[in-house]
Amino acid sequence: MSDNQLKNEMTILVSDDVDIRLDVFLAGKVKKLSRSKIHDLILSGDIKVNNDQCKPSHRLKSHDLVSVSIPPPPTLEVVPEEMSLSIIYEDDFYLALNKPRGLVVHPGAGNYQGTLVSGLLNYTENLSAIGGKMRPGLVHRLDKDTSGVLIVAKTDEAHWKLGKLFSDRQIYKEYRALVWGVPYPETGVIEAALGRDSLNRKKIAVCDTGKFARSRYELIESYEIISHVKVIIETGRTHQIRVHMLSIGHPVVGDKIYGGGKRSFSSFGKKYSDLGKIVIARAERQMLHAYCIRFTHPFLNKEIEIVAPLAQDFVEISELLQKQMV
Repeated sequence: MSDNQLKNEMTILVSDDVDIRLDVFLAGKVKKLSRSKIHDLILSGDIKVNNDQCKPSHRLKSHDLVSVSIPPPPTLEVVPEEMSLSIIYEDDFYLALNKPRGLVVHPGAGNYQGTLVSGLLNYTENLSAIGGKMRPGLVHRLDKDTSGVLIVAKTDEAHWKLGKLFSDRQIYKEYRALVWGVPYPETGVIEAALGRDSLNRKKIAVCDTGKFARSRYELIESYEIISHVKVIIETGRTHQIRVHMLSIGHPVVGDKIYGGGKRSFSSFGKKYSDLGKIVIARAERQMLHAYCIRFTHPFLNKEIEIVAPLAQDFVEISELLQKQMV
């Protein structure tokens, strides 16, 4: 049997005169199964020696016949769940909601229930199937801790037509963010290619080998140590705003991954240092909100603008900062 070929059912003849543990033998023969998985399959009886169930420590001999049966992966099903959804737009083709912070959009490894998809399935039976069973209706997504506008397609045609608008960059996407410091100049364009961080594949970084990304920012209000900014993204790269704002020295407040959660306040003086610590304590997530999406409706042939009111924690921190500036 080739190490590169893994079947659901297989038999392996021990051809050499060996005295080796069963689990160790299989680890060298079936490279696509981890040691822990082999151990579990032996204990469950899915791996046998001469048709007898054995322990992982069983020692093999020449001419033993090892049979391996790999059960199919369990069928994953997303169960509809009652969930309070803030629907801010709906027609026969699309619905849009104001996604709260802390809500995962679609199921993933180890997280199959309690996602937005479960809430959508409970809300309506009309969701496009293009994204499959795990992502029905989802044309785009937001990070777990990013709040704001999320559009869902009700039909397959509506899905691919809106998806094309996204890919052709014909959708206006405006975010609001609280960032550390005051950007200078007050308006600007950030063009910096983004790709996987070479030192941490779970993170995104500015890199020459990455994909083109462009963001436009504009200062809305300055609170001296923190600014409220508008960010319009012309591309839709993973973590684009978070990484772009970090790249110009103004990470998003509360962003523990990209420098917004470990800011030093020593250079601001006691008043601002204390204020910064209060903000950090209240910012339980990155303070980023998908505020507005605008596009020409593919079926109604008119411009649609969908605005999601700022999340409550965003408003409360802004009000706190405003009071301190008086």
